[in-house]
Amino acid sequence: MKNLKILSTLVLAAVLSTGAFAQENANVAVTAQVEAALVLTPTAVALGTIQTAAASIIDANASDDATEANVGDGATAGALAIAGSISTNVIVSWTTATLDDAGSGTAVLFTPSVWNTSTEVTSGATVVLDGSGDATLDIGGELAATDATGAYSTGLGTGSPMVFTVSYE
Repeated sequence: MKNLKILSTLVLAAVLSTGAFAQENANVAVTAQVEAALVLTPTAVALGTIQTAAASIIDANASDDATEANVGDGATAGALAIAGSISTNVIVSWTTATLDDAGSGTAVLFTPSVWNTSTEVTSGATVVLDGSGDATLDIGGELAATDATGAYSTGLGTGSPMVFTVSYE
């Protein structure tokens, strides 16, 4: 009787386990388009010595239709040089900048105006890298007016620079 119980248990286990060994295989392909690493080279915007109580506007380049106002001697637009894969699309986005003098507690907003040669670019737009894998974005913009005098910078106090993010499309 004991042998019959063991034999029944073994037969039952064998019958129930036959489905456990059924197995199917599937191959899942993996692909990737590998592009050259993006290299970003920034050039700072310099407004020079400006006056209080008036916004400072600097053109990004000659195509920028803004009217320059309240910029000091030696003022220069900034730029962002982008190097990557030849003739590919990249998505470019950016933030505004905040300048502070770390003394008066006055923060001043800089809103960028970004141009790719003769075309104004909006944050989140697509830019095409040329046949050499390059693009240069010219950066101008407007610094809001302030009544507080001082040396203002994105690197002082609560200041924060424009942050550009570039990725392949």
